[in-house]
Amino acid sequence: MTHLRRVSYRQQQLRRLLLAWTLGVSCVCLLAGCTGVRRVVPAPLVFEEQSQKILAIAPLGTPKAEAIQKLTDAGISGEFASSPSIYYCDLWEQENGNRWHMNVALLFNEQGELYKTRPAQADVTWQSAEEAAESEQSAGQATEQVLQ
Repeated sequence: MTHLRRVSYRQQQLRRLLLAWTLGVSCVCLLAGCTGVRRVVPAPLVFEEQSQKILAIAPLGTPKAEAIQKLTDAGISGEFASSPSIYYCDLWEQENGNRWHMNVALLFNEQGELYKTRPAQADVTWQSAEEAAESEQSAGQATEQVLQ
């Protein structure tokens, strides 16, 4: 009789666990469908193209508040970092619902006018010691050729 209770208890535990797991997965799927979760993908444009598109919206010389408002109206969101003179463009919400991760920082001068764009993130690549030595050697050869 004790053995039957253990089996029955384990079966109840397994049923509860399966029910809880099913409910959890269902809730996640329901929430994902209701909120319209969309993936953020890297922008299909290189920095120069991203910068040109942004400058078409907010040209150089545009005051800070006006530039941010124009970008927001165009679906580009971002934030200032520790300095109020650098605005990092993070996402660009496209009309078709796609969300692009941007790599553009806007630089504002002391008068609060947009004067320059630059990449928001550094382009970091890994090189082996051999590749680094080869790059250094070819750069040295190019410098020698220029000096001659």
